[in-house]
Formats: sequence, structure tokens, C-alpha cells
Amino acid sequence: MTNIKNRITTILSRMKYGTIERDEALALSLLSALAGESIFLLGLPGVGKSMIARRLKLAFDKATVFEYLMSRFSTPDEIFGPVSISKLKEEDCYERVTSGFLPEAEVVFLDEIWKAGPAIQNSLLTVLNEKIYLNGNQELQLPLKGIIAASNELPAKNEGLEALWDRFLLRYVVNPIDQKQNFFRLLSATASDSSPEEFEPLTHDDFLSLQSESRKVTIPGHILEILYTLREKLNEKINDKDVVTGEPDPENLKYYVSDRRWKKAVGVMKM
Repeated sequence: MTNIKNRITTILSRMKYGTIERDEALALSLLSALAGESIFLLGLPGVGKSMIARRLKLAFDKATVFEYLMSRFSTPDEIFGPVSISKLKEEDCYERVTSGFLPEAEVVFLDEIWKAGPAIQNSLLTVLNEKIYLNGNQELQLPLKGIIAASNELPAKNEGLEALWDRFLLRYVVNPIDQKQNFFRLLSATASDSSPEEFEPLTHDDFLSLQSESRKVTIPGHILEILYTLREKLNEKINDKDVVTGEPDPENLKYYVSDRRWKKAVGVMKM
């Protein structure tokens, strides 16, 4: 595993090459992908959210990519592929042609994710959680390695987005460049004469091997105790009573962490 760790360090170095104040976001996107999870990036336009997704592609050998900017007019055809007319006519089967669309991509970037309509969001639930897409009467196991979603806003309340929001285990705020010297670097940056470090992207077998090895990691008992204590503290916040009504405040549900998220969080810790 020493060799693979060195390779990942080199891959991260290549992903970060030429970027400014984006090391943490890039590292988290790679960690998320290797752990089989999804990451949500919150940030204003122009802070490099799409760049982070494109850099993630570099980590995987010959990775296929799907990018899409959502709007309230987006249709499932634009995300999952158009319906096959020949299948519909000849076999009376409602099946999509997925080539070039999300179901056949390894790295996916969905911008303005909350603007997608219910038909897209419902399909994304199984895509994000089980990496499965139901195409007609076929259940497709997707080749997904990394899913990055982004928006400049959080999901609106009372619009049925809670289940989709819960699927994004890692959530990260991408801020504009903060440090004065880094801002100067941005303004004066020109094409670099130096070449990025040579690196060897992860093959599909490398990816599977990493996931297999991470599952063998044992979480120490004292770490499990800390996680349990955190869970208890959050549950106390959920059950805090309103000083006027004496009832639990619905607003406190923001402290709720699902069992699925606890389980997946430990998976990321192992990776």
C-alpha cells in the first residue's frame, strides 16, 4: 500500500497544480470519490467549482466525464439520455440511449443541482446512494467513481429536497480567494513554463483495490465512543424544548444525522 499512497500523493499534487487556495477542496473531492461517496460544493459563481470537478478526472485513467448545468427546464433526456425510438417501436420498451450521458460516466459534475426537476431528482437518489440507474426494465450498475454537485445556494425548505441533500455526505464551502498575496498571484498569473509532475492515474483495478483495503481498516473503540457521544449531543439538540410552547422546536431537526450518514462517514474515515 505504500506505493499506492505515494501515487495518490503525486496525483493530488497534479490535481492542485496551478490552483490557488483550492488544496482542501481538491483533496476532499478525491477522498469522496475513493470512498464511493458524493460531495456538494457551495459557492458563488466564479470560485472554481467546475474546475475542481475537471481536476478530479485526472485522478483516474482515461475517465469518462459528464457535466451538466441544471435549470428548471432540464429534462431527464439531457441527463440520462434520450428515449430509444427503435426500442419503443419494435419492442414496446421505454429505454434510454445512455451513451455519452450520466449512466456511462465515471466522473460527474452537476451544477446548480437544486434547480433540477422532480423526475431528475428522484432518479438521482439511487444514482448517488447505490450507483444504480433503472433504464426501462434493466437495472444498470453504474461505473461512477466521483460525483460532484454544486450550487450557489442551499436547498430550499419544504420542496422535497431533503432526501437528495442527505445523499451528499461531504459538503464544502468554496470561498473566493482570501489571502492578499494569493489574490495578487491570481491577477498576475501567466502560463507557467514549468511542467506538472509526471504521475500515474488510478486504474479501475487500483480503485477497487483501494476500496477493498479500506474496508479492512478497524475503527478503534475510543473513536467509536467519540462518535457515539457526538450522536448523543446532536440528539439532545434535536429534543430541546421551545421555551414558549414546551414542545421540541422543528427548527432543531437541522441537527439530525441519519443512520446512513453515520455509517458512510465511518467509511470515509477508513479510506
